[in-house]
Amino acid sequence: MKLRAVVPLALFVAVLDAHDAAPVRPDTFRDPVVVVSRDGMLELTLTAARAAVSVAGRPVFAAAYNGSYVPPTLRVRPGDTLRLRLVNRLDEETNLHTHGLSVSSLSRSDNVFLRVAPGRAQDYEILIPSTHAPGLYWYHPHPHGHSDDQVRNGMSGALIVEGLLDPFPELRALPEHVLLLKDAQIGHGQIVHRGIGDDVIRTVNGMLNPTITLRPGETQLWRIGNVGADLYYALTLDGHRFYEVARDGYRLARPVPKQRLLVEPGAREEVLVQAAGPGTYALRTAPFSTGPQGNHYPGAVLATLRVAGAAVTQIALPEKLRPVADLRGAVTGRRTIVFSETEDGDTLFIDGRTFDPGRTDTRVKLGAVEEWTVRNESGELHDFHIHQTHFQVTEVNGVPQPFVGYQDIVNVPVRGSVKVIIPFTDPVIVGRFVYHCHLLSHEDKGMMATIEVTP
Repeated sequence: MKLRAVVPLALFVAVLDAHDAAPVRPDTFRDPVVVVSRDGMLELTLTAARAAVSVAGRPVFAAAYNGSYVPPTLRVRPGDTLRLRLVNRLDEETNLHTHGLSVSSLSRSDNVFLRVAPGRAQDYEILIPSTHAPGLYWYHPHPHGHSDDQVRNGMSGALIVEGLLDPFPELRALPEHVLLLKDAQIGHGQIVHRGIGDDVIRTVNGMLNPTITLRPGETQLWRIGNVGADLYYALTLDGHRFYEVARDGYRLARPVPKQRLLVEPGAREEVLVQAAGPGTYALRTAPFSTGPQGNHYPGAVLATLRVAGAAVTQIALPEKLRPVADLRGAVTGRRTIVFSETEDGDTLFIDGRTFDPGRTDTRVKLGAVEEWTVRNESGELHDFHIHQTHFQVTEVNGVPQPFVGYQDIVNVPVRGSVKVIIPFTDPVIVGRFVYHCHLLSHEDKGMMATIEVTP
């Protein structure tokens, strides 16, 4: 990505170099700025431009929306309309994708085939169905060949469809936080890409190890989103369990207690956290390897949980959250999708082909419910994602999986496979869109394909 300097670059970099290795003190946790829909409409201009932003307390020159490493969280309700104007002040193409929303991919809606040239603007109008699932989604650029670099620079933000806990009077007023996980490598005052290693900074809402405060016994809703480009997060919270209530924006059938959350690139987890006794506890991500052909990176402390003050009575969690239809008895067709790559990892394929936006790779009739076997023939993990709809995971490496709900991201093991059932049943998704690996460096190197749903 070329630089468009608004100050003399040599001077800017000289100032920033002094901060590259400077220690940064932990900060008090802050949620992202929020923009809320009014009278059924959310209107906002997002300007993509190079700017001086703050990453882990350091000034950094990066591509950003509206001059911030953590742009606004958009909060809408089912039935609302999103009117977003994207202004491109970068030196390369960009566009906008509302990740996870089951909305139209046509015209000026969630259409990743639109390209916004440098110096141009694009108006998006996205109608959110009145029946849309409430939960955490996100927005980011999706121009093939540039997605990884633009998201790596920080061009990603949260999008919340309200109503996740509304059916539960004891839960709907819980305090909540949005925790956006972003990683960065900083060199010469800029975000760079040197390969994943010890110098990767893992941030929460752009902050390094912020402190989140709860009272003993207090329950909070944490909306956790991996809105970075390529890193996995394996989360644990000292002395606590997570109670998973939604995955990728879809409320589960029941709360699922978990000691560890694997949050793949692009994935979201909405969890209840019930504070233990007074003390400090670390939110950690464990050391992780994506395989012999992939990357290895160390663990890190992401945030500190401080439990202090007057204790409150711990609320009882509901045994059930909602009925969820098991799709295994509804399958109308089956396919196999193969992820592979060259030995040097420079070119990646789906079914032996690299991405071509002018080619339609898969055609599906509206109303179909298909079982896809996604096979990984490479020596590193891949991260299957499909636009406009969701799926049920039924098997991983031949092992049946318990059914608790739907998702739109799933990890595909090294030289292994997953089986998913995808409903193409919502008329709003008629149109042309994509499926791909959500490690965005893999997507940009070819691991993406097109699909068309026809009436």
